[in-house]
Amino acid sequence: MAAFCGSPLAHALTIPDELPDGVYEVDWLPGLREGIASITYFDIPHDVNMTAVETTSRLPLPVKQRDVNCLLKDKRAKNITWELTRSDDQAKAMNMLGNWCELATFVQKDAMVFAVVNDMMWYICNWDNKHNLLSYQQHCSRREMEAAAERMDKKCGKDKRAQLSIGIWQKTYGRSHRFGDVCHGKDIWSEHS
Repeated sequence: MAAFCGSPLAHALTIPDELPDGVYEVDWLPGLREGIASITYFDIPHDVNMTAVETTSRLPLPVKQRDVNCLLKDKRAKNITWELTRSDDQAKAMNMLGNWCELATFVQKDAMVFAVVNDMMWYICNWDNKHNLLSYQQHCSRREMEAAAERMDKKCGKDKRAQLSIGIWQKTYGRSHRFGDVCHGKDIWSEHS
């Protein structure tokens, strides 16, 4: 598996090109700005729909159109101006992450979960970093992802790079390229080992 490394930026990482398709959860150490506690790989299928017996969906999403960010520019890749995604791989990544959400109990505190297929990815970021075991755990669901995708399509266009930040829940859903900036500051995975 590819070497993962944090950068000096707060929660900054970059996804290695050689990372195999799948779902990954990255957990940061409590109280540290750059320490990774764990990276977990999940082999989740994209060609079936898994559904939880009890839904954790909370709809409608408590957001406005201004909470959608169209990812038109990438801070690290100035020469990349392509904001379209490959819709087939993007749909597979969305389905993989949706399956993970339906199977998983919750997203860890101060963590990111993403599904990658070829160069496309869907992700969820949990900004709750209080690490108080008694506080509310962050859930995700396929229905929440579909509602987020509708809002992103409406503001940014179908199959465009975008993310939706749900401030009151300290959660972000998004879709992008493997190389793209995501999660407003959790810039993802570094090739430097």
